Amino acid sequence: MPSKGIYVIVSILIAMIGLVAAYSITEYPADNSKVVSVYSEGPIELGELIMNIENYSYYQGYDNDTLNWMKTLGKKQVFSGNGTFVIMDSNDADKIPSVYATDVFIIEDFKCHVLENHSLGNMKYPRDVLLVGDVEYMGEKIIDIPGGGA
Repeated sequence: MPSKGIYVIVSILIAMIGLVAAYSITEYPADNSKVVSVYSEGPIELGELIMNIENYSYYQGYDNDTLNWMKTLGKKQVFSGNGTFVIMDSNDADKIPSVYATDVFIIEDFKCHVLENHSLGNMKYPRDVLLVGDVEYMGEKIIDIPGGGA
């Protein structure tokens, strides 16, 4: 008959495996994909956005922790959306068309995995900063600007 010590060890191992499994399910849900919309005019280099945030009064009151996190991301591309900056690598950015147009807004929709979500802070024009991956382009919407045409 096995000793009580083996039962205790097996029980502890089972409990540890259960905790690891529960953590994996809550931290990394099976489908963390999201549809994101950005303006077609882009992308810009992340370094350029960081420089703008640090130097223009428009961003006064930005969150230093978020900006420092952005600086650690290296060479990335950024698209702007309504209240968001969406950061991705250049391979994913190449999947999103970039069109500069007058008299219309062109909104590009794509599905992606949100890897991290930060806030640029409590400022006059707050922005969420999303780091995304696995971009799957879905299409675009064209919105006329009232009074913009001839």
